[in-house]
Amino acid sequence: MKNIEIAKKYLNAAYSGDIATAKSLLDENVKLTMNGNNEISGITNGREPFFASFGKMLQLTNNTYNLDEQVEWLEGQERAILIAKESAIRNDEKFEFSRVIDYIIKEGIIKEIKIYEGDPTIADKAFNK
Repeated sequence: MKNIEIAKKYLNAAYSGDIATAKSLLDENVKLTMNGNNEISGITNGREPFFASFGKMLQLTNNTYNLDEQVEWLEGQERAILIAKESAIRNDEKFEFSRVIDYIIKEGIIKEIKIYEGDPTIADKAFNK
């Protein structure tokens, strides 16, 4: 399976609530790196902390966080890169932001995900307490 297909399969599983499939595509020591200065930025290691971070993102936005558009996919030998448009509503304010999501994939398993915010200040407002 190509790296883009693996990343898309992961996203489809995660966003449809099929956590078992999503977890099966992540290394048990998956590393998540998110830039910014908010409740979910920083580095986490492992599946459980990874999903806890995703859950926190949903909690902070009252489940309004959404991946609106997969703008462009790029693929390398050990990675799939997604340029995405996302949104969330917090305290009646809508936040729209662009992200570059870098999936590092080895032997068909996602080993690391790096998320780069187009404008970190927007994500900081959306994901702070």
